[in-house]
Amino acid sequence: MIRVSNLNFSYGNKPILNDINLDIEPSTIVSLVGPNGSGKSTFLKCLSRILRSDESAIEIDGRPLHQYSRKELARMLAYVPQSPALNLAITVIDAIKIGRAPHIGYWLKQCDEDIVFDAIEQFGLDKYAFTPMHELSGGEKQRVLLARVVAQRARILLLDEPTSALDLRNQLETASLLRSVQKQQDLTVIVAIHDLNLASRFSDSVVQLKQGSRYAHGRWAETMTTESIREIYGVEAHLDEVKNVPFVVSLKAVPQSNDPQPDKGRGSSKT
Repeated sequence: MIRVSNLNFSYGNKPILNDINLDIEPSTIVSLVGPNGSGKSTFLKCLSRILRSDESAIEIDGRPLHQYSRKELARMLAYVPQSPALNLAITVIDAIKIGRAPHIGYWLKQCDEDIVFDAIEQFGLDKYAFTPMHELSGGEKQRVLLARVVAQRARILLLDEPTSALDLRNQLETASLLRSVQKQQDLTVIVAIHDLNLASRFSDSVVQLKQGSRYAHGRWAETMTTESIREIYGVEAHLDEVKNVPFVVSLKAVPQSNDPQPDKGRGSSKT
C-alpha cells in the first residue's frame, strides 16, 4: 500500500503539488493523467525521493518514505524518467545489468545474469544486446530502460511517459508486456501518461491531476467523463467503446476554468 497524505511541493515560491491525498492499492496499474504542468512528473519524483517533500507525507507499507535507506528503496522501487540521458558508449546488456546493482556485491551471480537475459528476451532486445546505447533510436532506448527496471525486480515501478517515444505498434506491445510482467511479478505500477486511450486499456485505476491538485481517483468509467475531460483539459470529447475497448475522441477546445476544483465527489477514493 502506498499512502499519500497532504502532499505539497514547490520549486522555490512556485507551488507544483497542492495537498494531494491518495491511497494506491498494491498489485495494480495506476495511470496519472492531466495536461502539461499538472504535476505528474513531480509527483513521481516525490514518490521516488528524487525530490524531498514533507517527510510524513508519503508512506509505503505503513512506513514513512524517509525511513527507508537508499538501498532498501532501490530494492523496492524503480523509476524511469521522461527524458533519460542514455547517449552512452555502454552496451544494451550493460545498461540492463545496472538494474541489478541494488542486489549485488562486486560481481553478478548466475541468477543475476539469468534475470538480465530474461529481461532482454522479454522486451525483444536480443539483436541489440551488444549494441552501444548511443546507436539506438529513442524508442529502442525506452525499451532498454523498461527492461532495466524489470531486471531490478522492484515491487513498485514508477514510469514517466514510458511509451512516448514508441510508434503505435510498439506502444501496444510494450503496454501489453508491462501488464503481463505486472501480473507475473505482482507489481504496483504508477505511470504518468498523456495517451488516454492507452491508459484506458491497461490501467486498473486513473488519477486525474489538474494544476497540481487531485481532481479524481477511481476506475476509468467512474472518473473519465466528458465533464472531467472538459474541466481538466479544456476539450470537448466523445467517449465510446469498440469491442469492449474504451476510447476518447477529442472534438474541440473549449473555455477552461482556472479553478482546479479538486475531488468534486467524482470517482472512488479511499482517502
